[in-house]
Amino acid sequence: MDIFKGQELLAFCERFKTDDDCRSYLAELVFSDSCKSKKCEYTKCQIRKNHTRTCNKCSHTQSATNNTLFHKVKFGLRKAFFICFEMATTTKGRSASYTGVQYGITENTAGLFMHKVREAMKPSGNNPIAGRVNVDEFVVGGKETGKQGISCTSKKK
Repeated sequence: MDIFKGQELLAFCERFKTDDDCRSYLAELVFSDSCKSKKCEYTKCQIRKNHTRTCNKCSHTQSATNNTLFHKVKFGLRKAFFICFEMATTTKGRSASYTGVQYGITENTAGLFMHKVREAMKPSGNNPIAGRVNVDEFVVGGKETGKQGISCTSKKK
């Protein structure tokens, strides 16, 4: 399986043309190791057309979106992939209202999904930065009392 690692929007659009492309990619990631049933731990299953897996023993059906960010998403899976791509590749922050207008979803839905993505992107602490790190700019100094936001009157860049 090839994992998409690029930052080019056109390559991303080419790779994920439909919701079915996104679902098959997600199924390859989720079911890559084995096809073990969550209910009975049986390891043989059938693969359906919609990329779900059905256990041969207990008939439990597992979707590729179970236990992922995309579980029960109210809009298309392709839109969700694009929102994740833009949040991961852009350096500027994105507002929920702008994302909602851009993808044709409500501001509230966009905000809730973006919150799920931000929570998933949080560092876990399992892979701390090691070695030499280059930093462009930072501010030395703590929070100033009586000031709101970023103020640099007593801090040094």
